[in-house]
Amino acid sequence: MIDQELEDYRGSIIYMQEHGHKMVTMIVNIAPDEQSTVTSHAYNLPFKEEVEHLQGVDLYHFAVTDGTQIQLTIETPVGSKEAWYTVHPDTIVAECSPIEMDIVRSDESVPFEYAYTQEALSEALTYYSDLIPDW
Repeated sequence: MIDQELEDYRGSIIYMQEHGHKMVTMIVNIAPDEQSTVTSHAYNLPFKEEVEHLQGVDLYHFAVTDGTQIQLTIETPVGSKEAWYTVHPDTIVAECSPIEMDIVRSDESVPFEYAYTQEALSEALTYYSDLIPDW
């Protein structure tokens, strides 16, 4: 008898195709004693994605390009679980893992807090205006 770990349903990955990249929103259901992290791997560079902690849910929103691998790790009191996803030109594909996530393509932008977006945009513009002469 083969001992296989049961799949653990954790939420959704919603993506939208934009000009040359995809915008990804990951909604990860977590228990109070758990913590999730998402790391995207593109061009052999790992990047830990920012998370917004809501009650019982971790929310990630970031851009990816084709070929990017997305690593979801959930730390539980008894250890960690890990899932990997690969971004392809027309879809995102899940590798075999004990974590189950719905993968949904959206034709519309995924709504998230507008003020958060404006704040991030303002910070980016301020940062780059100091670096680029005659901005």
